[in-house]
Amino acid sequence: MNKKEFEDTLQNFSFFLSSRGRKSSTIKRYIYDIEDFGRWLQASNRFQEESIWKTLNKEDFESYFQELIYKRKYGEKTIHRIAVVLKKLYQFLDIPSPIVEMQRITPPNRALRKEDFITKEEEKKLKYILSSPEGLSEEQLSVRPLLIDRNVSIVSLLSDYGLALQELVALQMQHVHFGKNTITVVHSKGQERIIILQEEDKIRLFTYYKTIPEPVRPRYHSTDPLFVAFDFKRGTFRWVYDNDAPKALTAIAVQKMIRLEVARAQLRKGISAQHLRNTYILRCLERNMSTEEVIKRAGFLSHLSLKRYAEYANQHSHGK
Repeated sequence: MNKKEFEDTLQNFSFFLSSRGRKSSTIKRYIYDIEDFGRWLQASNRFQEESIWKTLNKEDFESYFQELIYKRKYGEKTIHRIAVVLKKLYQFLDIPSPIVEMQRITPPNRALRKEDFITKEEEKKLKYILSSPEGLSEEQLSVRPLLIDRNVSIVSLLSDYGLALQELVALQMQHVHFGKNTITVVHSKGQERIIILQEEDKIRLFTYYKTIPEPVRPRYHSTDPLFVAFDFKRGTFRWVYDNDAPKALTAIAVQKMIRLEVARAQLRKGISAQHLRNTYILRCLERNMSTEEVIKRAGFLSHLSLKRYAEYANQHSHGK
C-alpha cells in the first residue's frame, strides 16, 4: 500500500467520524491506533501496492495483536479498544473484517463460555498427536525427534500446570531444578511460585534438554531460555551470537505450534494456549480446591482474576 492511499483512508475515516458527532479526542485516538497499525504493517513488510485492507487476513491481525500482547505487554482493555477501532474502520470501508474471526480478541472480563475451554477428549487427541507422525511430510519427520519432547513439555506445562503463555516463554535455566523436580515461575510483576513436576514430566523435560546439541544447549543456572527456537531449514536449535546464548522460543512461535498441532489433530479452530490454561484453572475449581489454593497455582494477583472462572464453574459441569 502506498503512503497516499493510507493517508487518504485515514482522512476519509476521520471526516466520517466527525460527521457522526464523534469528539475530536476520540477521533485523534482512533487515528493514532490505525497509524500504529500502519507502522507495524510497514515494519513487517506487509504493505501491498494497493487494496491493503482487502488483502490482509486473520493471520496478519493475529500477528499484530500477539505483538501488542506479548512484546508491548498491552492490557486486555487496550487490546479490546484497538480491536474495536480496526473493526470500525472495516465497517466504514464496507469490507468484511478478518478480526471477527479471531476468537482471542474479546471484550475484557466478559463471561467465560464453553468455547473458552477444551474437553477431555480434545485434550486427549491433542496430546496424542504431539507424539504421532500422522500427517507429517518427510522433511517434518526428519526433525521430529528433536521436537517431540519439547512440544509435549510445553503443552503439559500449559494444561497440567496452568502456566500462562508469557510465563512459559520467560522460563530460564536458573528457574529449572531437575534434581528437585521443580520450576520457579516468575510473574511479569515479580511474584514467584514453585511448580512441582511429576516424575514423568521432569524426565520428558530433561530429555528435551539433552536433545539439544551441547554447543547450543542452554547452560545450567543461567539466564539462557529453557525453551529454544528451532531452525527448520538447518535442522537444529538456534543460537544468537550477539547474545552468546540460545534463541528463546517466542510466544508467537508457541501459538503457531499449537495451532498446527490442533489442525493435525482435526480439532476445532481457535484452540490456543489460553484454552489450556483456562481448562487447568477450571479443573482445579471442579476438584473443590480452596480459592486461595487456585489463586496460588494459577499465579493470580487477586481474587478478582478468579471471579469469571468461579462463576462458570458454579453454572456448568465441564466436559460432560
